[in-house]
Amino acid sequence: MALDAEVSVKDIVNFYIKINDASKAKKDIAKLSAKDKATAFEIISASNGNHDFKIEIAKYFVYDLDARVRRKAEILLEDLLPGWVSDPAESILKLLKTVDTKGGAHRNAAIRFLFGIIDSSSLRDTFMTLLNSRNRTHMAEIIAILEAYIDSSQDEREQVKIFDACLDIVLSDDADYNIKHHASNLLSVFFKKVQSTNLGATLRQKYIEKQIEKAEGVYRYLCSGASGLNITFLEDLLRPLNDGGKTFQLKMLNYFKFVLEKARNPEEADTVMDIYPDYWNNDEVPKEEKLKGICRRIIAAVEELWDVSDETEVRGLIIKIIYGEYADKHDLLEQIRAKLDTETLSEAAREKIALMLHCFLLPGENDALKLLAANILIFKLQDTRNRTAALDYLTSYAENKNLNYAEKGSIATVMESLLNEKRLVEDLRNMARYILFLTGPERFDTAEEQKAVLGHIRSLAEGEGFSSQLAVQRVLESLEVFSKSETATEKLKMAAHYLEFKIRKPDENPTWDKIGASPQG
Repeated sequence: MALDAEVSVKDIVNFYIKINDASKAKKDIAKLSAKDKATAFEIISASNGNHDFKIEIAKYFVYDLDARVRRKAEILLEDLLPGWVSDPAESILKLLKTVDTKGGAHRNAAIRFLFGIIDSSSLRDTFMTLLNSRNRTHMAEIIAILEAYIDSSQDEREQVKIFDACLDIVLSDDADYNIKHHASNLLSVFFKKVQSTNLGATLRQKYIEKQIEKAEGVYRYLCSGASGLNITFLEDLLRPLNDGGKTFQLKMLNYFKFVLEKARNPEEADTVMDIYPDYWNNDEVPKEEKLKGICRRIIAAVEELWDVSDETEVRGLIIKIIYGEYADKHDLLEQIRAKLDTETLSEAAREKIALMLHCFLLPGENDALKLLAANILIFKLQDTRNRTAALDYLTSYAENKNLNYAEKGSIATVMESLLNEKRLVEDLRNMARYILFLTGPERFDTAEEQKAVLGHIRSLAEGEGFSSQLAVQRVLESLEVFSKSETATEKLKMAAHYLEFKIRKPDENPTWDKIGASPQG
């Protein structure tokens, strides 16, 4: 029956009362606004409609999203069904407390009966009804009783049924977040009980595999563009994150990084998130709050994963995500500098800071902040891995940027300070010499250092080559400056001429005539 604007709510309701068709009535009333639904219940309640018709309609809407509609349905059921209680948790709790005074055996028998611990599907149905309770105090008491029952149970078959029912709810597409949350808590109690047994290990593995399977399906669905990310889908993705292994974690982290990047632009957020409030729900939070909630939940889960995973690649991606959430990168760098200067940090904290500093060196970041971050990596953290990352960046920077005199001088000074360290490892020393040669070739004032840097450049020219044509150009420019230096011996100047020729014409055999200089003794 089409709901035409000219057909009133009264006409629709009276039509279905007359034909006594509750099934179709539910579907059409569900399409109405919350206000019109409430009006429909007033009409049904006052009518002489069939008793069963009224009960079926009321039971259908007793879990409606609008509180006014729910209350109308509850009142109707209370009138039609003597002894009916609006909140099923209340009656269950009363019964459990009554039998608890008769001893544990009576209480456990009542639990088995009330919670339908006969098969997984019946238990799931009972949970779904109970967990929809709106009285959180009742729910907490009932869950505590059930947790105690699980903890005391010695029947493995029964334990497996409880596990399957809870897992079924957690993986369900039609259970809301609160219901899944309670089921997850019950699973935690269950795993705590059986963690040291073979049954516990088997079911734990099943739990992880099923969660990953569910998350992978949700991930594919989201990537298809059929829907945007909402809090329900997000929880499906996050639930197995800590236990899912490196491959799964990297896949999810890359997706979260993509979502968070889109979320920074309100116009793009809608392309990856399902955050528009439902028009029929007057109590739903605004779109902006949904957006913030999803982003906060992602960041919290990502930070939690840092404490769980030892995988270098996973940890690196975690820090990239966290780094991306800082709008003021200059302020972040100052915070890092202050921590290193004023606090005694654990190894884990220093590793986190190091990876954060590596993010400053990524393409697209501010050049001035990159140089400051590189300086901190070299002189504050000092270990080989971090210094290598900083020197790799400074090498690329010196090779590919057209630096002015002051910029070259600044970098050259940093390299001189580093080269003054007597215990600097040889690989880093070669990198520092090369950067200094690109930015201040005239600063090499000892024959030993001049010979060492020319030897390194020769290994590049005759071996692995240079990273780019710009790098070649910078090396040639520095060789020309070096060959005119007053501190270089004639022999080393000849070596510079040789390198210049070899770089310009790698396929030709050099001779003194071709090089354009005469050998000196």
